[in-house]
Amino acid sequence: AQPPDVMIGHIHPLSGFLGYLGNQLKNGCEMAVQEINAAGGITSLGGAKIKLLTADSEGKPDLSIPAVERLDRQGVVAVTGCLQSSVTIVATQVAEKQRVPFVVSVAVADKVTARGFKYTFRIQPNAAQMGAQTVKYISEISKKAGSPAKTIAYLHDNTAFGTSLSEHVVANAPKQNMEVIARVPYSPRAADVSSEVGKIKAAGADLVMSTGYFADQVRAFRTMKGRRVPAKIFLGCGNGAFSDQNFVKELGNMTEHVMDGNYQANPLSPLAQKMYAHYQKLHETKMPPSAIFAYEAIDVIADAVQRAKSTDREAVREALAKTDIKDHVLPQGPIVFGSDGQNENAQAAITQVLTGKIEVVWPADYAQSDFVFPAPS
Repeated sequence: AQPPDVMIGHIHPLSGFLGYLGNQLKNGCEMAVQEINAAGGITSLGGAKIKLLTADSEGKPDLSIPAVERLDRQGVVAVTGCLQSSVTIVATQVAEKQRVPFVVSVAVADKVTARGFKYTFRIQPNAAQMGAQTVKYISEISKKAGSPAKTIAYLHDNTAFGTSLSEHVVANAPKQNMEVIARVPYSPRAADVSSEVGKIKAAGADLVMSTGYFADQVRAFRTMKGRRVPAKIFLGCGNGAFSDQNFVKELGNMTEHVMDGNYQANPLSPLAQKMYAHYQKLHETKMPPSAIFAYEAIDVIADAVQRAKSTDREAVREALAKTDIKDHVLPQGPIVFGSDGQNENAQAAITQVLTGKIEVVWPADYAQSDFVFPAPS
């Protein structure tokens, strides 16, 4: 007899203003499930297949509460989600109460893994890691190019996402002999950011950094180019647009040489190359970073269930805490969770738009192309 399905839940904004990004994460989850099942399922459970259960947060933190409760009642072994830090913070709190293992797909705020929770795990860099690494990497790039960057103007959304990243950039810039001389927040729902962009332009900084979600960052970048904001380079930090091939498709040549410090796959990894090819075949576009980390979250949960040889949540949680995955798609060492549930080896990468393609250019160990810095005027 076929063993019972192993049920995994995912909570993402599949509708509403973040539906575009939320469905990317759904795509990543579904592709990982398809691959695992096609390879024989969970072999330690007699080839049990994974069944993915879906919940739509609509981008609203309060909707994550009944979502986790419903998935709990449906008997999931674990949940992944939720894209937004504000939604993930609430969802993981409920999961902790219900003792449901939760592997974060995408959410950067430090608070997610800073509350002493035992059931929350995160693969991607947190805000502290991503902010510090992005500043360090761009400092290394600018120095190697012989054009050291000294000042930063930072335009960011006013949610927990942009606020947390910008705080870490401000704190880490002096360690690299840089200074944030302007920090300008905006609402991601704002139809016009001309006033905020005016402040960025007036700062006259060497670097213009930017954080936000896809649609608002497309608007913000178009405005910055329209206002002729000067910069040696435009650099995202965890940017929801700058590492997405559709950013280039939508705005065309104006995106050339834009950089982003973001969670990424290792483009030199054979596993990652296979993953990219599969996604391209399914969706006819390059796999974006959000989908990559949703994909990896499912793999991490499946690995824990495989080692636990059980669908008991306590056994799965114990297995997650002992995760040590060396063969994966990310630009880092083994995936290992600390006592707080944060991936200790999580590492961002710098991408750049080069002749219309988004390529990893730093760190050198993972670079598929040489960087261009500063951007030609």
